[in-house]
Amino acid sequence: LPSQSAFLVFLDQVQDPHNLGAIIRSAHAVGAQGLVVPERESAGLSPAALKASAGAALHLPVCRVANLQKALQKTAELGLAITGLDAEGQQSFTEVDFAQPCALVIGSEGKGLRRMVQKRCDTLIRIPMAENSIGSFNASVAAGIVLYEVFRQRRP
Repeated sequence: LPSQSAFLVFLDQVQDPHNLGAIIRSAHAVGAQGLVVPERESAGLSPAALKASAGAALHLPVCRVANLQKALQKTAELGLAITGLDAEGQQSFTEVDFAQPCALVIGSEGKGLRRMVQKRCDTLIRIPMAENSIGSFNASVAAGIVLYEVFRQRRP
């Protein structure tokens, strides 16, 4: 059984090193235990990503995997609830119980979560926006909003 505090972050093809670094920084700030990124079609821990992480990349384990779907499947088998952040999500991010052992999956800039990654998620969530909004949040901003909700729910 996973620890009650188990919390991982998965990135589905986030390609901008500044977004990667900012997400690492936010994930570390809210107590995530690790970050998982695919080996291909994804930003790596370049000097730009390390700089954007403001040192957090030196403290938060970052794991590169050959197959993100298999990594998510293994995570689910270990008992973590998998929540994907997607513009088409069925429910608001504030309606999910993040106090349980869980993983948050954040999609790429522009494309969001790939269909096969969506299928690995137990729940798809969205960040509600103004009705006349013409776009969506930047990947690292969206990650920060939801990561803080996880932190808020887990605070004693």
